[in-house]
Amino acid sequence: MMKRTLITLGSLFCISVGTLLGSSITIGTDNGSNAFPFSGPFYGYAGTDYQEAYASSDFSGPIDITGIDFLLGPGFKGQLYAGTYTLSFSIISDDIGSLSSTDLDGNIGSDNTVFDVVTLGGNAPNVLTFTGTTPFLYNPADGNLLLNISVANGTGGSSAAYQDSEGSGTGIARYQNFGLTNGVGYGLVTEFDSNVAMATTPEPGTLSLVVCLGLVGLLVQRLRRTRLS
Repeated sequence: MMKRTLITLGSLFCISVGTLLGSSITIGTDNGSNAFPFSGPFYGYAGTDYQEAYASSDFSGPIDITGIDFLLGPGFKGQLYAGTYTLSFSIISDDIGSLSSTDLDGNIGSDNTVFDVVTLGGNAPNVLTFTGTTPFLYNPADGNLLLNISVANGTGGSSAAYQDSEGSGTGIARYQNFGLTNGVGYGLVTEFDSNVAMATTPEPGTLSLVVCLGLVGLLVQRLRRTRLS
């Protein structure tokens, strides 16, 4: 009975360690706030398609993207641009600064994968989170990452500005039909969430395995002592 209990506890501990070693990475620096796309377009613009391209060099290794977060700018409150948002990811070979501002569909990679479809509206939350129904495994060795956001039946929206690089930095580029200004340095600060930690030194997966093996070793020693006593 004691043996089964110890092994069960060890298994649960190992599972917990693996879960806790999930990771997140934030791309971009808050240099201002921007209304695109979550507060709607400027007057006269379509407000249907928004893209952000992320440089592969900002990722330390492969990441299984399970969620993305956008942070409301300091001092901003308002209403979201109400509509149905479809978010998808793809890997692109083009440099993030060389994409088209007019042929947005042409920017999308061949492996385009729908990440989440959600209806938004109402008050803008401090953290706007999208939890993917289909996680996207991104390996930066394959190319740069493109996030495509399509908005259907968009209406309303006001003062829902989220943290943005505002023309600073080289890790994000923006392309959209919500208003003016595209290219490198523009784009929302983005936090990528994952249940699997990215490869680092030492690798989190390896660390988890070492911890679990160490626990198993301690349990074996405990069992031997119990049998000898």
